[in-house]
Amino acid sequence: MPGWIKVKKYSVFTALPYGGNPAWVVLAPEEMTEQDMLALASDLNPIADTAFVFPEATAEADMSLRFFNGKNEINFSSHAAIATYFALSGEGLLTLKDPETIIKQRTKTGINSVELRVEGEKIKRAAITLAKPTYLDLEINVTLISRFLGLAAEEITATALPMDVISTGFYDLVIPLRSLKDMRNLKPNFSLMDSYCVRLGINGVIVFCLQKFDVESTAFMRHFTPSVGVNENPISGLAAGSLGCYLIKHRLVDDTNFSRMVIEQGHLQQKQGKVYVHIETTRGQIYRVKIGGNAVLTCTGYIITPS
Repeated sequence: MPGWIKVKKYSVFTALPYGGNPAWVVLAPEEMTEQDMLALASDLNPIADTAFVFPEATAEADMSLRFFNGKNEINFSSHAAIATYFALSGEGLLTLKDPETIIKQRTKTGINSVELRVEGEKIKRAAITLAKPTYLDLEINVTLISRFLGLAAEEITATALPMDVISTGFYDLVIPLRSLKDMRNLKPNFSLMDSYCVRLGINGVIVFCLQKFDVESTAFMRHFTPSVGVNENPISGLAAGSLGCYLIKHRLVDDTNFSRMVIEQGHLQQKQGKVYVHIETTRGQIYRVKIGGNAVLTCTGYIITPS
């Protein structure tokens, strides 16, 4: 029988309302079906990710999360996961301890840790541990890339840095550019980009430069994923994690045992935000990647379930 359930909407990876990447969180009852979740996600926002929070049935984790984007279920959404913990704050479903609370979450990608920075029983920042990076050795055709980015081939190769295919959850092609001017001048052909990504078996394209809007940041990034139905992500935590691994691998940041980076994104869409990337290494090998950020509540209320 239909019933009312609580929902909240957040702007994620930002301190600005309506900046960053939007995500809905549904505090779901145990009996909700997959068809119900798909219908609700599609109705709330067909092009944004929605997280559904369930009690965990085992002692392996503290809670279970499922993610839908309005068209289908997806294995993981970093910004919707970040939004979840801000949404749970004040709901009596989490026991928070200053200055840090560790949560184990179960998703379709497995069980991973979430670190919550707590001040006065309020969550100030959430950080999620991602998978260790994996790399694909693929032949990269600069001519094709220049066509779908709308830049000349020499503008793409001007940095003399390599392109790489990296995953901390989804595979992206990482492309370095020289400046914010080059980033602004991109004229993506999403149909060509989609075909290219499908042919290579990757999810999207990260384009970045080391010139930033904020001098304290590490890099500025744009992230294109037409192959999964989103031409350009305002902010992408998984992509920021992969970019952080690229910067470590190619020694573009100081290679210490614990590296902190701030990846900017969304400024060219008036959705500016930041992803905090922490990477731990030993003997030159990355063994832990964490991404974190803030979230701002923009809507709260109740929605009736389809059944």
